[in-house]
Amino acid sequence: MQIRFHDIRLLAGFEIQPGSVRNRSLTRDQASELAETLAADLARAVPAGRGAVLAAAGTLMEPAEVLRPGLPAWSALADLTDPMLRDQGSDGRVIAIGAHQGRMPDRRLAAAGEPPQGQFLTVPLLLRVPPEDGPALEARLESELFERGSVAPPARALLERFTGLQSIHGQLLTVGDLMALQHVQLDAAGLSAFWPAVEQALIAPEQDASFELPAGLRAEWSAEDRSLAISFLVFDRFPNSPQAYPLWQRAFRTLTLLAAQHGLAWRPQPEAGVTLDEHQRLLIHSAGPTELENSLTEQVDPDAGLIAWTVVEDGVLRHLYPLDAEAARQQRSSLYRRFGHVHQPGQLCYGGEPPRLQPMEST
Repeated sequence: MQIRFHDIRLLAGFEIQPGSVRNRSLTRDQASELAETLAADLARAVPAGRGAVLAAAGTLMEPAEVLRPGLPAWSALADLTDPMLRDQGSDGRVIAIGAHQGRMPDRRLAAAGEPPQGQFLTVPLLLRVPPEDGPALEARLESELFERGSVAPPARALLERFTGLQSIHGQLLTVGDLMALQHVQLDAAGLSAFWPAVEQALIAPEQDASFELPAGLRAEWSAEDRSLAISFLVFDRFPNSPQAYPLWQRAFRTLTLLAAQHGLAWRPQPEAGVTLDEHQRLLIHSAGPTELENSLTEQVDPDAGLIAWTVVEDGVLRHLYPLDAEAARQQRSSLYRRFGHVHQPGQLCYGGEPPRLQPMEST
């Protein structure tokens, strides 16, 4: 018999001391012990009532790891607990999902192998309640949990004993609370305008959406492809001033980095006549024939860094735009082997009207 639930996505979040985490997964027994203490903290803050099931993952995930398209960590908790609840009943249970030999039973609950990059880690929790109780309880949790749901010392002490995690503060929160915190952090860094494109993929991946972003950047979320298409403009066709192009490039890189951090698939959407080399992660703009001698010019902006390489080879002028830092490193090595001399003017070389990128020797 299938048991129906209203699922509410929660987390226990911990502000941590840098370098204090030895490992990021708990054994089954450790996860069970932690889950019981977190269930007690939740019951003190906002009681869930009869028939509620709390499922806890014995894993420590950074916000960008847990906030992925479709919120898969909570889907994993639902999938893993469904068979247990069908077979054993559901009245007032706490279920813990721990690791066996260091591996979680579902890759959607697996944290990265390396130490955390930031100072905030989360334990995913799924509160499963009868459908008739769900909407009212979820609304109450959204309005009250962040203010009332601190994690008490016992749970924090267990995490320190099991993983080495030294927490400055522990907090129960909803997934909406975590998204709001992410938005606040981005706002403090001046990047909050890019968040709507990521948030769309997280909470409504089944809906198409278009975004007008800073510096004239445009992006579209495709529900069918489950990917973010980002329009790419080459310098020679940029509609604004040459001085504004590095700002556009920085906006492009900011969005692609944020998308990658949250596990969003993304792809550049170049204009006609611009070729995507998927293997080398390059966009290639062929600017036509030329009588100039073979050369390589590194097109750099003092603030934005590398923009493109202008290549003259076998009578053809091309501009190569790397799509990420790894592509730039690999392509730089390859290009430097092919050309005996590299022009490095330390700025963008362009001329003509409208402005076009040019090799250094022809400016």
